[in-house]
Amino acid sequence: MKKALYSLVSLLLVCVMVLGTAVFAVAEDARPKVVILTSINVDTEGTDVNDNDYINYIRDTIGVDIEFINDGTNQYRQKMNTMLASNNPPDAFMLMDVTQRIDLARWAEEGMLLALDDYLTEYCPDLLSSIKDEAWEVTKYDGKIYAVPFQRYDSTPYLAFVRRDWLEALSIDPANVKTIDDWYTMLKRFVTDDPDGNGIDDTYGIVSTTSGTHLTNTYFKDSFGAARAEVVNGELLPNYMLDGYKNWLKFMNKLYEEKILDPEYIVNSGAQMWEKVASGKYGMFLWFWGLQEYMSKGLDRADLVAMQPPLRDDGSEASYIYSSPNRHMMAITADSKNVEAVLKFFNWSCTEEGAVFLYAGLEGKDYDIVDGTIVLREDRKGKNLGWRQLTLGVQQPNVGQEPIKSILEQSFGKLGMEHLALATQYGAYNDLDLFCPIFEELSQYDFDKIVSEYTDKAITGQVDIDATWDDYIQSLRQSGGDLKIQLSTDWYNNEFMN
Repeated sequence: MKKALYSLVSLLLVCVMVLGTAVFAVAEDARPKVVILTSINVDTEGTDVNDNDYINYIRDTIGVDIEFINDGTNQYRQKMNTMLASNNPPDAFMLMDVTQRIDLARWAEEGMLLALDDYLTEYCPDLLSSIKDEAWEVTKYDGKIYAVPFQRYDSTPYLAFVRRDWLEALSIDPANVKTIDDWYTMLKRFVTDDPDGNGIDDTYGIVSTTSGTHLTNTYFKDSFGAARAEVVNGELLPNYMLDGYKNWLKFMNKLYEEKILDPEYIVNSGAQMWEKVASGKYGMFLWFWGLQEYMSKGLDRADLVAMQPPLRDDGSEASYIYSSPNRHMMAITADSKNVEAVLKFFNWSCTEEGAVFLYAGLEGKDYDIVDGTIVLREDRKGKNLGWRQLTLGVQQPNVGQEPIKSILEQSFGKLGMEHLALATQYGAYNDLDLFCPIFEELSQYDFDKIVSEYTDKAITGQVDIDATWDDYIQSLRQSGGDLKIQLSTDWYNNEFMN
């Protein structure tokens, strides 16, 4: 009898275990599945992007089965277009913010994207309360929101960083480097005066990346009046059609011809740029204030001096102009069957729990709780920073609040936070570009291509700037530029000024 009772109990325990496993499996299978296409290249520390501690933590925490298609390549836009045109588009995908506003307008007009206004109100209270109004403007078409912004928390992220030891070797006080002429003199001396003291002519002033990504976006532009749209003779002209842009090009060409600018800038990849920075042969570079890539080379940010932009001709302060408060944006396709799950995922990033994950990582792996305080592990600082970009298309912008403030101070140090403050101080948006609506009529034109091709040719001396400038302006006007100017000017006169 006792033996039979033991057998019955054992059988019941087995049944419970089997049923429990089945229930668990059902629970996992019951999670809504969300497929997200991104272009972020991150270091997954040798793990599968969809099978690691970070992604599993998110899945377990929010109860959504997230799958990433992560294609951080130059072919991202092609892959994105292919997937959107397929019968199985992703639930959400990343757009490159300002450069793809026309794409956003076109896809919204064609009904490929979901208008999110009502959904955000219902499912995203933390997201709505954290993201600034101007960040949402970039994501709108015809007055409706079609994407979730990945808002910057650092105004504009760029700073010019100059080698402290070269300044000291050449007895240059950075506080006295104010005007464009001052900057030119400093950079020229980096090339001619042997700042590394090796007796060899092997140093350069500036290093930049492929096609001047950061150079042509930001270096010195506002100092020449070449960074913002302006009204000229009653027309609202984009910055790349202004006389200031022409003068900036001539200055950059001068730097190139005198080998102040790295002659290989036009082919440098990001990795190649950092190798060159680490080589000690370049006096200046422009990058995000955080400098994670720099410090990953074992270099100390204290060896750099962060400098404000050169003054304008009238003596006023210039800014590093960024065209948007966002890094990118995440759109949701109209065919998505899991809109609530996608937005639950995005909203979580703006909660305190999501913010701690974004900036500190995982407890027991990246940080510990000591006396109720988050303490980052020294060997894990910066190890998971890419995940905050890959796994969440939005970012916790409330960095002045605890616990995010103390986490950032641990990650970047006091000097890093000073650089953040400096980036914010000297960063500004191009308000006219930011608030000007997306005109679907312009979707067939590729202004960026014309501008970038001419800019690269002008800087590298392949064209005579004075001789070709009028032809460049004419080609822009004939390739949709006149229509752009007309639409923008009408908006400026009838809406912006009112």
